[in-house]
Amino acid sequence: MKPLVRRVDHVVVLVRDLDVTLERYTGRLGFPLSWSKGAGEGWESAAVWLGNASLELLHPEGGAPAGDFFRRALETRGEGLFLVAFEPAGIDSAVDALKDRGVRVMEPPVRPVIAAQTGDVRRFRTAFISSGFTPGLNCFLCEYDSPFIPQEGGPGKLKVKKLDHIVIATEDLEDALRLWERNLGLKPDASLERPLGAGFKVARLPIGESFLELVQPVAREGRFYERFQERGEGIFSISVEVEDLEESVGFLRGKGIKVSDPEASIWPGARLARINHEHTHGVSIQLIERK
Repeated sequence: MKPLVRRVDHVVVLVRDLDVTLERYTGRLGFPLSWSKGAGEGWESAAVWLGNASLELLHPEGGAPAGDFFRRALETRGEGLFLVAFEPAGIDSAVDALKDRGVRVMEPPVRPVIAAQTGDVRRFRTAFISSGFTPGLNCFLCEYDSPFIPQEGGPGKLKVKKLDHIVIATEDLEDALRLWERNLGLKPDASLERPLGAGFKVARLPIGESFLELVQPVAREGRFYERFQERGEGIFSISVEVEDLEESVGFLRGKGIKVSDPEASIWPGARLARINHEHTHGVSIQLIERK
């Protein structure tokens, strides 16, 4: 079965103050800008660039239905990772295929976003997928009226290379894999049983230059299990590949950011360090280096 989506377009983060958060990400954290501040129907947002996808910082605003939806989520969940947007090969054909598979999906309306600084209008179409069909993940399809180009791009001071993967917590790994393949055509290319003695099992679903990492806790202890008990299924963290891990860690520590010491990743040939989420407005970010 051919996948219905070809890449991660962006990941949505809910924030309480867009200006403060954007300054934190572009200034102290060193991420390059993807798009500047703009307003949609019930929200305002800006984004930083991850090399092959964007991290959208979204603040609910106004009384439109979308604004109320985001506001309720922010009040309930607090700041942090919330949605993933996938780019399909074609949004209309993808929606038709999803419906044929019995997936509940919203029809894709055209949504404008107006840039605050320039007044430019960027139009895109979205189709939200019911989370029951993508276990643990709130997601939608996203297609622009013209190819999206990041405002600045480049690696930034953090020397970002790409969004490496998105970690998704799930209650039942095998069932989640079955649903991801049946509904979106994403198939695992690797799996690990209690990697490095950890209290979880994991599988990897490639999508474009990135992958989704599905993780199920199998031991009633450890950081992942505690977070799972607190939040349940959903996005756990994102991993961003950088050019030089030690250099990135040193840069962040020089800005007063708490970062863990580099350690081995569960995936061979990689090392990682974790940015303390108190510096990222609730977002768990791993920096990863691959050799």
